[in-house]
Amino acid sequence: MKGMTFSLPKMEGINPSTYMDAYNLILECSQSHTPRSFTMKLLELLKTTCPYDEAVAFFLDVNRKISGQYTVNINKKWLDMYLNYYLHMMDNASPSFSVVQDLDETSKTSFSRIIDWAKYPRTEFINDYINERGLKYSWGFCFFDLNKAYRVVISLDRVHKNPFSDAERAGLELALPVLNNMHRNFFYQGMDTEDNLIQSPLSQYNLTTRETEIANLLCQGMTVRNISDILFIAVTTTYKHIQHIYEKCDVSSQQELLVKVLNKKNI
Repeated sequence: MKGMTFSLPKMEGINPSTYMDAYNLILECSQSHTPRSFTMKLLELLKTTCPYDEAVAFFLDVNRKISGQYTVNINKKWLDMYLNYYLHMMDNASPSFSVVQDLDETSKTSFSRIIDWAKYPRTEFINDYINERGLKYSWGFCFFDLNKAYRVVISLDRVHKNPFSDAERAGLELALPVLNNMHRNFFYQGMDTEDNLIQSPLSQYNLTTRETEIANLLCQGMTVRNISDILFIAVTTTYKHIQHIYEKCDVSSQQELLVKVLNKKNI
């Protein structure tokens, strides 16, 4: 992206070449136009700066369901096994561990997490999946959308005994906050300014700012539970806002609201 400027935080003890590696990651990825091409380009570049043996990227929809994946050097049977495990755990409880567990884009310490699988107890999943794949280390990180929800989850995996070095980690972690901001821009819909709210198809219905925010999330297909989580409000409060939205827009369902908004956009 010609003319692009960004700043990287200054860290003590970091080799100048590490900053160059981070800069090149950012510059190369800035040429991508979709979340998928962005992720594929990043994984291609990381083969050199953070050599890995295998990698997987899961793409998530607004409700945090897997909508696609991209893999490097992973046998399909392992991917199928992991997805079965993931779906089983999602139906019952949160996974007991995850390469992106507790990661948050507002974290002051790290955008990523490295797992040393030797330190985990011998569970069925460890024995049947991790050990059978021969994994020694997994380095997980994720990118978010404008609503601070996971949209891409990435794991870099090593089957050899050499852990990811401090230099490798420093280079990627310098770049991750900037890369995340780039990724968030893929989901920008121009709905965060007063002028754009006035021009919105919803503007004629006299919705409050909060109601407009919730209506837009509903039109993206987001569930009530996820809207509540993202906006940090109670589910009952979200339902009250939705009731007011439906009354003002003269609709009775999320689908009817979406149809009305789409029709207004096409007028």
